[in-house]
Amino acid sequence: MAQISGRVFITLGSIGRLRSKEGAKLNIGGIEREAVMSDSGVDGFTEKFTHPQVDFKISHTSDVKLTDLQAVKDTTLTFETDLGRIYTVKGAFCAKPPELEKGEVSLVFHGIECLEG
Repeated sequence: MAQISGRVFITLGSIGRLRSKEGAKLNIGGIEREAVMSDSGVDGFTEKFTHPQVDFKISHTSDVKLTDLQAVKDTTLTFETDLGRIYTVKGAFCAKPPELEKGEVSLVFHGIECLEG
């Protein structure tokens, strides 16, 4: 039986590997297509480019500095699954201020491109 991706390991530039919690999400970005409609139905579609995005939570431990995470820009973020698939987000930056709630820090990072390797 095939293994299904479950655990994720996130590494952020000079900060290093983060203690990511269950539920991390990766959007690799690229082309997004939207249907164009008329009274006859679907006429076709339009395309627009979207950015990569990584949403995840980490445990708030004594070594986690929220201001250091917020200051991250133009770095490399790696998103590695327990299947060994590695996604590299180039030019990553903290997109929203970190949110601390009940011992967890919510983080959102955007980037320039996402490479699968």
